[in-house]
Amino acid sequence: MVKSKQTCKKSTGGTALHVTLKLPVPTAVPAAQEVAVCEPLQHNEGFYRRDKAVFSPFLPICATLEVSLKSELSSAPLLMIHLILVDHDTASGCFDLTCNFLRPYFPTGGFEVCTIAFDIGNALKVESYQSKASAIVQALKSSWMRIVIAITNHTDNDRGDPFVGYEGKKKVYVSAHIHSVLDILLSPWHRLIDGAEESYLWLFSCGALINNPTSFACLQQAVINHHMTATIAFNAVRFQPSFATHLLLAFAELVLIERLSIQLVFPDMVDQSYKLGQHTDVFLLMPVAPNSLTITKYSWTDSQLRPWGQYLPVQCPDCGWANAWEAVSKCKQYSFECKNPSCRKEYLFSQPANSRILMPGKRPGACWIAITLEPTPGIPDEDEMHDDLLDFS
Repeated sequence: MVKSKQTCKKSTGGTALHVTLKLPVPTAVPAAQEVAVCEPLQHNEGFYRRDKAVFSPFLPICATLEVSLKSELSSAPLLMIHLILVDHDTASGCFDLTCNFLRPYFPTGGFEVCTIAFDIGNALKVESYQSKASAIVQALKSSWMRIVIAITNHTDNDRGDPFVGYEGKKKVYVSAHIHSVLDILLSPWHRLIDGAEESYLWLFSCGALINNPTSFACLQQAVINHHMTATIAFNAVRFQPSFATHLLLAFAELVLIERLSIQLVFPDMVDQSYKLGQHTDVFLLMPVAPNSLTITKYSWTDSQLRPWGQYLPVQCPDCGWANAWEAVSKCKQYSFECKNPSCRKEYLFSQPANSRILMPGKRPGACWIAITLEPTPGIPDEDEMHDDLLDFS
């Protein structure tokens, strides 16, 4: 006898037999009475009527705490703005995914997403961008409690300056200092930013912006000038925004929905993103006074791959052996020697100054560390800016 595969009958819609459901008979609803509620965690009973406990002996709590005691579920108005360099491919990017994640939390409105491709390569294009952005601002309602701005861009590998678009008809990107670029990109939105309780800036661009001291100093000064609640940036030489997906989703859940402080929950955010740590460090910049800010660098450390968050080359630079390293010591200093007997190239790694170890990672010998950096905000002298291709006066 031929055996046949026993499976349930599949359905792809169509027609179905109609049935009538019998609903239970509604019970009488008791009349509403005034009930006093005691101060939180003051008494076991919790609810009183005329100074007597409503429940005897007490109202049992059968659930467990699934979120922080400090969190809430917020649907306060939220505006998401994505500024993308012209002709930059961001299909199915992490920012779009985060917007789709957030949308169901706002069934009655109060959630908007604005996406603009910018090309500010000359004065006419700057005017065109600002006119377009201003029209969008006019069309939006005036009060947003939280605003999140993401800028997806490329950077110049040598100077760290972000690309701004094309100067003329020839499609060749030009770049300019980060503080000038942010002045142009953010100025049309400042009416909304200044009225928001919280505003966040995500910079999805390559790490030269951070790794170049001059561009990093300009970024710090821009963070102070624009009064954003927090700015997040990355230092991977060829940064891939898709790696930041889990970090951005954790930000959406913990900061935007549960309304927790970003400074408080950032260790939890990076803890959900260890693969991001293999790709890049994460920088959190937050103004703390009119002319100062704090900078925290979050690095993923692995005792074999990234000792104390620092770079251990895959190949020995002296002899060319791959997978060449042998750990010699594993105290608070990591020492690695090349396995090639005729080479013995050595690296020594120590814990960075002003660093603290965060919670243990998901794999043995790995975790995130937070390093407090000394701010160095500033704008280059005019003679350093003479070769900029844009006039931002």
